Amino acid sequence: MISAREYADRRTRLDQKIGSLGLTAYLVSSRESIYYLTGASYVPEERPFFMIIIPERSPLLIVPKLEYAHMQKTGIGEVLSYTEFPAPKGEGWQEVLSDCLKNKKNLGVEPGLSAENLDKISLFSPRVVPVIDKLRQIKSAAEIELIRQTAAYADLGMEKIMKASYRGATVLEIFSQARAVQTRVLKETVYDPMESSFLMASWPAPFSAQPHGIPRVDDRMGKGPLVALSYLRVNGYAAEVERTYFHTKPSPKEREVYQHMLQARKLAVSMVRPGVLCREIDEAVYQFLCARGYEQYLLHRTGHGIGLGNHEGPYIARGSDDVLEENMVISIEPGIYIPEIGGFRHSDTLLVTARGYEFLTHHPSDMDALTHTAVKPLRRLMGKVISRSLGLK
Repeated sequence: MISAREYADRRTRLDQKIGSLGLTAYLVSSRESIYYLTGASYVPEERPFFMIIIPERSPLLIVPKLEYAHMQKTGIGEVLSYTEFPAPKGEGWQEVLSDCLKNKKNLGVEPGLSAENLDKISLFSPRVVPVIDKLRQIKSAAEIELIRQTAAYADLGMEKIMKASYRGATVLEIFSQARAVQTRVLKETVYDPMESSFLMASWPAPFSAQPHGIPRVDDRMGKGPLVALSYLRVNGYAAEVERTYFHTKPSPKEREVYQHMLQARKLAVSMVRPGVLCREIDEAVYQFLCARGYEQYLLHRTGHGIGLGNHEGPYIARGSDDVLEENMVISIEPGIYIPEIGGFRHSDTLLVTARGYEFLTHHPSDMDALTHTAVKPLRRLMGKVISRSLGLK
């Protein structure tokens, strides 16, 4: 758990940072950032929440009226409320926010503030400054333990996917495994449902060449490279593990591509240590795979940061200026996507340590361990029951 003292230290560091930038106030607007500074869970829907940071003053929270009592429990400063849209004149969030920002000429705002809301506060000449994004990149000891816990659940999720999957298994059968992991989390932790999510899935080949495509729930696992994903956020902190696996003997071409993916992954991991430019890792992986003829089959960067968000800085990408530092948490996930064959990608969650790295996810990664040809008659029977109950063929 994150202590009250740690939340207070985060707000103090933010105070100091915005003061050093010459800002008279900073407007926090993203759900994750407010959670980072307060520990308060909420779902904003269409109603904006704001936190105003003014150096050497207690923070101000501006929230919709129906969240007022809940957000008062943060105990970090004054909480003001507004009437939700469409509000009578003088009662909306713009008016409450404007009253709080009187005479504040140098206002910083988060990058995620919508263009619509940015326009509504244009009177204050807001400047987009990613201050909290940078603070969040370096994890505290408590945050690392929470991510380590989520990584263990992500590994459990991948284990359940592998046990549930067989040749002929439906996408729906794999999706359904998430409930078991969620139940374990509910039993073993102080569960926060608003700050937790469980996505477990598997992409059949050749559809697995579309890593962000959405397969039909009645699509079935068959020949070729299957890509499994265990993508979790547990009580505020995220982790992920992905694996390419097979239910039939891989072809020579599939073996070749798989090994090149593993070599690219090994190259990337070998470069992880404090002081390394993130773009250098992605460039090395890109050049390695292009030299082997995969340039047209590369769809994404080598990795990204993980923390409160499943995707955040630092970004392991050729255009990135980020530099790895101790106690950052990142993914490493080079992928190769060949439309007529399928996708080849492993992803792991790694901690950047003083001397290099530590894997936080540990599911096996070699081809033999990820080739599952067993018939699994009991699983097949369970799959038929699930399919029939939902009207699937």
